Amino acid sequence: MKKVWIMTAMILMLLTAPCQAAEPDYLLVEASYTVQAADTLQSIAAEYMQKNTYGKRETREFIEGIRQLNEQLVNGSIHTGEVIRINYWIKK
Repeated sequence: MKKVWIMTAMILMLLTAPCQAAEPDYLLVEASYTVQAADTLQSIAAEYMQKNTYGKRETREFIEGIRQLNEQLVNGSIHTGEVIRINYWIKK
């Protein structure tokens, strides 16, 4: 009977203990980039993919992410002086 009380007490302690959500081990970085004369979406993606330290990404996936963030890039062309938004992930 003593074991039953001890087990019941332990279960109650576990159930009433404050729960904390695990903090993610990554951070989303939101950057702005001003397009230079010789830039292409591929060259910009390659530069920012090096900064992306949380999981490997393919170039075309990264380019598609840039297009989705920047409605003006629907046709894929970029222009010198244009400011575009870029997101990437880093480990904490």
